[in-house]
Amino acid sequence: MPRYVEPYGDDAPFYLMSAPSLYSLNSSFNERPDLLRKKEAAFLQMNPTDAETKNLREGQKVIAFNERGEVPFILKLTMTVPQGVVVTEGLFSMETMSRESTVNALTSQRLTDRAAGSTLYDVKVDVRFGESS
Repeated sequence: MPRYVEPYGDDAPFYLMSAPSLYSLNSSFNERPDLLRKKEAAFLQMNPTDAETKNLREGQKVIAFNERGEVPFILKLTMTVPQGVVVTEGLFSMETMSRESTVNALTSQRLTDRAAGSTLYDVKVDVRFGESS
């Protein structure tokens, strides 16, 4: 019988969804220069209402962070993302994006209670303006 299990409980206001991009389903596509060029930059998509409450604007450099780490992004505002959620598309390697960390810095090593799977969809973050510290 299925049962509901509460999310892990990161102390942060936004659920982070790491979605595949049109140009890279996973990191194996980071070996294709033609697809890397099409990915442009690492964007963090956010609902405009959430951005307004944080005093954030379209195109700003922002940091998504939690107790495990922080990752820089460029903010993209869109009504297609529900309030309380932020979305990053595609996996970017540190080499291709010249960054100190990737979205993996935000995810837990904890395994799920059923089948010991990845908990990459049970991650919460906060978002602030600025550069990495």
